[in-house]
Amino acid sequence: MCGHVFLYSKKGNVDEALLSELTEKINHRGPDDTGLFVKDNVGFGFKRLSIIDLSHGHQPFSKKESTIIFNGEIYNHEALRDELIAKGHEFKTGSDTEVLLTSYLEYGKSAVKDFRGMFAFVIYDENTNTIFGARDHFGIKPLYYTENDEYIAFSSEYKALMPIVNEKNVDDKSLQNYLSFQYVPRYNTMMEGIKKVPNGTCFTIENNQIRFEKYFEPRFTNEKEVTKEDIYNILDDSVKHHMISNVEVGTFLSGGIDSTIIAALASKINPKIKSFSVGFEVDGYNELSVAKKSADALGIENIQIRVTQEDYIKALPKVIYSLDDPLADPSCVGIYFLSKEARKHVTVVLSGEGADEFFAGYNIYKEYEAVKPFLGLSKGLNQTLNKIFTKMPELRGKNYLVRATTPLEKRYIGNAKIFENNEVKSIINKYDDNNTYSKVVRDLYRDCKRKSYDYVTTMQDIDINTWLEGDILLKGDKMSMASSIELRVPFLDKEVFEVARHLRLDQKISNKNTKVLLREAFKDVVPQHMVEKKKLGFPTPIRVWLKDDLGKYVRNIITESKTDDLINKEYAIGLLDEHIKGSKDNSRKVWTIFVFCLWHQIFIEGKNIDSL
Repeated sequence: MCGHVFLYSKKGNVDEALLSELTEKINHRGPDDTGLFVKDNVGFGFKRLSIIDLSHGHQPFSKKESTIIFNGEIYNHEALRDELIAKGHEFKTGSDTEVLLTSYLEYGKSAVKDFRGMFAFVIYDENTNTIFGARDHFGIKPLYYTENDEYIAFSSEYKALMPIVNEKNVDDKSLQNYLSFQYVPRYNTMMEGIKKVPNGTCFTIENNQIRFEKYFEPRFTNEKEVTKEDIYNILDDSVKHHMISNVEVGTFLSGGIDSTIIAALASKINPKIKSFSVGFEVDGYNELSVAKKSADALGIENIQIRVTQEDYIKALPKVIYSLDDPLADPSCVGIYFLSKEARKHVTVVLSGEGADEFFAGYNIYKEYEAVKPFLGLSKGLNQTLNKIFTKMPELRGKNYLVRATTPLEKRYIGNAKIFENNEVKSIINKYDDNNTYSKVVRDLYRDCKRKSYDYVTTMQDIDINTWLEGDILLKGDKMSMASSIELRVPFLDKEVFEVARHLRLDQKISNKNTKVLLREAFKDVVPQHMVEKKKLGFPTPIRVWLKDDLGKYVRNIITESKTDDLINKEYAIGLLDEHIKGSKDNSRKVWTIFVFCLWHQIFIEGKNIDSL
């Protein structure tokens, strides 16, 4: 796990001093070692967090007139090494970095399909004078890029690219999307001129031109029968691969079944593994007792931390700075504190992200059972019923009827939706009718229809292509790396997906619960109190704290931020006042606007995080 910067100059040689300056901006991603490589118009900067082959893993790494920078882990590197040795290749290190580069030298760009792991890398091939790079299958590792008249540049975090961006402006379309999604979706960022390399994508640079190519697209199918033994075996195998390390590995442990499954499998490999849990000092927002009960049942150590309102407020500027892009998920702060504590004990942690998307774990997926009676009706009849239900007085059950008669593609944009389009129009000063949230995901829905996905599988596909990368993986990577700790996600493995993608609908959800076959596969492995436990997410008490000191802090940030030309502050403060009075729970809406304003102060206004 590391951080890197790549510069490709269109007009001359790369300035090594500039490259060094950009690389130092991401020192937290790899404080163990720094490496620079400059040759003519190409430059690599690298910050290393030593995990594999501690003595020989220095980067940038060169071999046969090719040089690589690589962030991540290739978990099948030993098997790939054996194959390459059989083909006559020799190795001078035990690192997965050399395996990755050698695979490229042997197979070219097709090598990327065989990598099992999380990765973002760039290779300079001097033999052909080309640049080749890629991002992993599901977007676990971040990779940002920018292009202007002088440079094409890539980095693990976009704060390292900002010094070479011509102007630091908010992207108006991204702001509009962010207010609905709570993150900037579909590979854009809030910073005009900076984008994300899509997951499952490789790229080449030749003759000052960059070209992207999709090498992997998640696809669900029912071609094979899946048993609970299949699920157990592949997850057991994945955890074993994810525990390969030359440093100590721990595991996050929440009150949910996903992290408990990972902890249970990891504890079979290392009975002395340390687990880490976080809770908040508010009744109803603390699952530490459940986590402790699970840890005791598994016979592993559980290290717990409790976050106060004061702790939470104090950490916010550092959290937003570490995220790069604004993300209005209140749980980010909890993960920040969890990573900070875990780093005192280990260098690598396992976590349960990805289970909900692969195995259908979100409670919203169960709505299929509720709306099923309407799915067989004609489009015209549903439209007529929707108009009737919409005009009904506010009675119990109205929201269900309206939702059930509204097409999925017009209302579902992933696991969270903060503001409706008409509300966004009231908040921002530059609203684009051609940039509504449903239009952002329109192509995804077209693909789902073309693939003949059912209702639940369509929701899974939307979440994998929006929520998973835009929220879950963004906060996982950035909050862990803020404390220089590597986060590994065994569920988000291409071999695990190869099994999960074949699940039938009844193996995903039932009237009672989600992740049906996953729970069945581990009912004799995880503690019994976890087997049928409903998903709660990561409860964070901003709803409570916004009526206290946190609300005062939020009001101050919104008021003082220089965002008057972008947002309607009066509307935003009105939402906060309404929440404090208790007439409506506007906590997530207020939080979304607040996070943008704090981000703006840091990244656009240039305020020091210690002053906020």
